[in-house]
Amino acid sequence: MPIPCAAMSSPSVLIAIPVKPFGVAKQRLSPVLDPRQRRRLGKAVAARVIATALGTGCPVAVVTGNDGVADWARRLGASTIAEPPGEGLNGAAAGAVQAARRQGLGWMILHADLPALRPADLSAALVATPRRGVLLAPSHNGGTSLIAANLDSFPFSYGRASFRRHLAASLEADHRILVRAGLAIDLDGPEDLAISARLPAGRWLGVHLPTESGRLMSPRSVT
Repeated sequence: MPIPCAAMSSPSVLIAIPVKPFGVAKQRLSPVLDPRQRRRLGKAVAARVIATALGTGCPVAVVTGNDGVADWARRLGASTIAEPPGEGLNGAAAGAVQAARRQGLGWMILHADLPALRPADLSAALVATPRRGVLLAPSHNGGTSLIAANLDSFPFSYGRASFRRHLAASLEADHRILVRAGLAIDLDGPEDLAISARLPAGRWLGVHLPTESGRLMSPRSVT
């Protein structure tokens, strides 16, 4: 089980989870899932990530610019942070850091598309975060699925191959890298869906796999 935030020796942490409107997310899954299926899957994955974060006992906030997503997040028990308009994921993360620092908290920016995330992954991240440095968790495709720190600001640079840029920005500080399957596999394309569904923590995805002639396809068929 995750170590509750209240039991940590380091400052309490705000776990911030940026979430896009579900109707526009997961476009790269369009070869195997129709819009309704993509919306349903994206919502289910994000809900599991939020529930896992809430299980740590840390304050959890969803960062979004969509009123529908904000209402949905509050029903799940998370607070919300307004995403700065037009600034994308970098702006969402920076806004979350500002909100955390106003409350005297450390922060963790956690992606919402981690279908195999487990409580132990967040426990490991909370323990590994330096008191005055940066923790980075890479995704398998060169992205950055988690950034945590107790700093007033960070030069977020999400996008293709973001882990390299985030690591370069952290080199002058105490920095640590956390590699775990639950943090490394983000749901981007059909291959990620197949890989996640093969993992013990991703077996719940079976009901979301594409169907063929009314029958559920095996994960190996999703390529």
